[in-house]
Amino acid sequence: MDEGNAAGRHQSWRWWIAALVASLPFLFVIGSYLLWRDRLPDPLPSHWGADGKVDGTTSLTGTVTAMAVMARVGSLPAWVGALAHRLSWNVRRVLIAVGAAAGGFAAGLWLTVATLALDLTDPYRAPEPTWQIPALLVAMTAVPAVAVGLLGRAPERRAAPDRPAPDLPRTPLGAGEQPVWRETFPPPRGFLVVPALLLGLAAVMAAVVNIWAASPVLVVAVGCGLFASARLTVDQRGLHIALGWWGWPRFTVPLAEVAAAEVTEVSLFEWGGWGYRARPGGRALVFRSGPGIRLTLSEEREFVFNTRDPERVAGLVNSLIEHADGDRRPLTHHRGPGGRPEDVASSGGRNVEGSDGQPHQPGPSQQDVRRGG
Repeated sequence: MDEGNAAGRHQSWRWWIAALVASLPFLFVIGSYLLWRDRLPDPLPSHWGADGKVDGTTSLTGTVTAMAVMARVGSLPAWVGALAHRLSWNVRRVLIAVGAAAGGFAAGLWLTVATLALDLTDPYRAPEPTWQIPALLVAMTAVPAVAVGLLGRAPERRAAPDRPAPDLPRTPLGAGEQPVWRETFPPPRGFLVVPALLLGLAAVMAAVVNIWAASPVLVVAVGCGLFASARLTVDQRGLHIALGWWGWPRFTVPLAEVAAAEVTEVSLFEWGGWGYRARPGGRALVFRSGPGIRLTLSEEREFVFNTRDPERVAGLVNSLIEHADGDRRPLTHHRGPGGRPEDVASSGGRNVEGSDGQPHQPGPSQQDVRRGG
């Protein structure tokens, strides 16, 4: 039974509820129209100029029809995700998120226009959008967040049945050793141009239009800056990735799912850019083109990431696999206290210094292994 079938049959009610949440924006558009239709002018304002004045209108019927159709059609991917049990769990989750986001956008757009024109007789007297613009962003993110949150945790993956090939690198481990590799990835220099340009665009929009119009661009610029770095940890439980300055969101590739680690060349063009990337059958953490590691995972998947010492890290992963217990149980969602991956080094493990060059202070029972990097 594949991953999608297992998730679909075991908790199918979650998918139905998530799809219903994605359809709520359509019901909101219709319901609010029926509630407000006697208080709305006909036509409605549909466009504002740089001076903040309305310079375009659309009929009330045309506007509500367009928004309702947008919300309804937009939610269709969510229903495909709810019904297509043969698709993988992750693909179905993406479909739920896309459908909910499209519906949320349509509902937010309708709410913006309707609230600005409410109780007006002349649509050209409608004020320019202000707080409605960030409210539109909230609607686009809140609806998919709720829908995806209702799906719960991803189902556990099958453990990798294979072991690393003899010709792959190894890192010698002593009996009972539990080494930890840590590495920090600063923001790529080229990537920092993106938030800088966006901040400049936001400043221009704030000066020419208003700060509310610039707020979406400002949010994207700040988000790019905050999530442009990452921290990588490899220990006996697997590979842990913490994005952003505060280490969230976090992702884990359990050691139980890893069949082997090999040195490879990571390409920005192959993965379509910087950062955390995903495609069918594979994920990657890409910060530059250059040396890296490819993890062969169970269920014909792979995970690729940069590291400045691929030979050592690949050897560590392969050695950890071989030293793992014979019972390779799935550890997909293992988290330590507070939702953080458990730090093995704090319980007497050997601390291997990462290529960020920052020494890690060992505890009283730790051996701090400092090698070149």
